[in-house]
Amino acid sequence: MVEIPYGKRMRPRYVRFLIITAIGIALVAFALDIPWLLITLIVLGVLNAIVCVGALYVLYRQPHTITEDELRLRQLGFFDWRIPTADLTTAQIAERSHKGQRTVEVVGDALVIQSLTKTNVAVPFREPQLVDLGKTGPKRVKRVEFWADDPERAVREINRVTT
Repeated sequence: MVEIPYGKRMRPRYVRFLIITAIGIALVAFALDIPWLLITLIVLGVLNAIVCVGALYVLYRQPHTITEDELRLRQLGFFDWRIPTADLTTAQIAERSHKGQRTVEVVGDALVIQSLTKTNVAVPFREPQLVDLGKTGPKRVKRVEFWADDPERAVREINRVTT
């Protein structure tokens, strides 16, 4: 199994959120004299910190992966799709910007798994695949586009098992 990390662009954002949250908790603790509001804001700050730490953990511990049998694409803890390598054709580097509303969505004939509005790897399918993202219902896609921290290595490893 080869790991394909995808969190390099998102990690600084979560670290900033974590620092801002810590500063915010400290300021609230020193500035407020209303006990119920103080407790409420501290609890919300701690919950926000837990979410940020959880996101950072997932970015490190759950990268995309490629094995002889499947390409597994993830987006934090919210999306996990396993595609048999037999269904894939030649991967390529293809940096694109997306203006979508969601980090995982169907755009045209592609399933887009973006990192801060960008993708840099495109993998076409031999046959269109059916993907169901919930709200929009099942849609047919001809390729998947996603972000990899090292797109050259990702393309090389995907093509190694698909060709």
